Amino acid sequence: MPFHKSWLGYVFAAVYIAAAIPMIHHALTVTGGWISLRRLDIALVTIPSSFTFGLLFEALGWKPDYNPPGPLAYVDIVFHVLVTAVVIYAIGFAIEWVVRRLLA
Repeated sequence: MPFHKSWLGYVFAAVYIAAAIPMIHHALTVTGGWISLRRLDIALVTIPSSFTFGLLFEALGWKPDYNPPGPLAYVDIVFHVLVTAVVIYAIGFAIEWVVRRLLA
């Protein structure tokens, strides 16, 4: 199956990654006061992946600790960001495909 390229998908994925990195860095470095919602912050930034693969990983017993984040937590975060970037790319690809079909 050939890989279909989409410039809009690339732009959407790049913008997502450019926005996700500082948001996750902020979630990991800011120390909270009364409560800490690090897992929730990261889950919101990576919604498609963390609520599918993340729940599957937790059911299988893999729940890395984000306070302080260790190597497994960073692997988990990178995985979720990449999967979410692929989903964002697919959305951009679908939008570009529809626009090309309508203009053709």
